[in-house]
Amino acid sequence: MIARPRTLPDVGMADSAGGHDEGSGDGTVTEERWFLGAGERGNPATGIRASTRGNRVEALIHGGSYFPRLLREIQDLRGGDLVVLADWRGDADQRLDGPGTELGEVLTQAARRGADVKGLLWRSHPSRAHFNEEPNLQLGARVNHAGGEVLLDERVRGPGCHHQKLVVLRHPGRLDHDVAFVGGIDLCHGRGDDERHLGDPQAVPLDRRYGERPPWHDAQVEIRAQPVASPPHPPGGPAAPSRPAARAAARPRPDWSPRRAGPSNLSREAPAPAVRPPR
Repeated sequence: MIARPRTLPDVGMADSAGGHDEGSGDGTVTEERWFLGAGERGNPATGIRASTRGNRVEALIHGGSYFPRLLREIQDLRGGDLVVLADWRGDADQRLDGPGTELGEVLTQAARRGADVKGLLWRSHPSRAHFNEEPNLQLGARVNHAGGEVLLDERVRGPGCHHQKLVVLRHPGRLDHDVAFVGGIDLCHGRGDDERHLGDPQAVPLDRRYGERPPWHDAQVEIRAQPVASPPHPPGGPAAPSRPAARAAARPRPDWSPRRAGPSNLSREAPAPAVRPPR
């Protein structure tokens, strides 16, 4: 199921100080009333604009709508293009659109075509504790062996976890192809359901009341235009990076060593074993 695309009307922007026009008082939702202004965000160091106009936003309901769309975009990547992803769990064998479209293979093929493949996955607890350590290790090792760079991130307060689910694809020289996907759908087993709610054939075990193929209802948003392509910089300031790309890619480069908490590099020389890296 794919919701009809919507374009935000070209209404006035919040001013740089964060002031807002409260509108006419008739309940009309305007951009100024819906989004935080720059001052309200409380982050004067950022160069990322508080909001932008003229963006094409499309809701993709269920993994059955999102996965094929994502597959098409990754397969379109060429040498010099970039894909960055952040995920709670990623299964290398998750099919995006039938046999031969397994996530790990699709990403490694993109890397071998010369695309820059970057990923940030949760450095999870083990599967025996009903978490994602082994799947994330295996996906990362496979992509890294093909020339990509996937990191495992543990910089969260326990018992929390890294829980972002986004993919950004950038195309230097083909800015009209730039696209971002943000929402609630992980690239893993159990999410490839559709409006029939028959469940993903690659199911994950949940409460037995959901059956052998638990249904999964969720959504991802496809965004094109200014939030993905670098938006115009404010007067007198530097060019601002895209919001999704900045969130996924502008993390400090890791300097991981034993007994230091933080992201871990996975070897590019050979697939890593499905065990936790040493601390």
